Amino acid sequence: MSQPVSQPLSQKVLVDFASDNVTGAAPEVMAALVAANDGTQVSYGDDEITARLTARFREIFECDCQAFPVATGTAANALALAVLTPPYGALYCHRLSHINGDECGAPEFYSGGAKLVTLDGPGAKIDPAALAAV
Repeated sequence: MSQPVSQPLSQKVLVDFASDNVTGAAPEVMAALVAANDGTQVSYGDDEITARLTARFREIFECDCQAFPVATGTAANALALAVLTPPYGALYCHRLSHINGDECGAPEFYSGGAKLVTLDGPGAKIDPAALAAV
């Protein structure tokens, strides 16, 4: 949904919260992409940017971890769920959840077949009794 930003009526600007990809990239993002595109890098996680990102994540989370940058939020969400769920498994989510309504089958695809099992509950939160029943 679009929401007006607080400005004088003559200068109202609409902000669209429908998705993270409905508008162009911020100038800072474009500048970072241009900088990252300069020169050559080893690919598939052995590049300097991934190494810096991994080091920062290890600092933030205070543990040994690895960062895997991906191009979209859908890829990030689906890959994270696929790591947690085997192909024969199930992912329980609210029927109104983002992964059910917006990821367009990506969790099932990236997990190799795990199914989304939708549940109900007030306020778009899974009802504990509904979860216990399944």
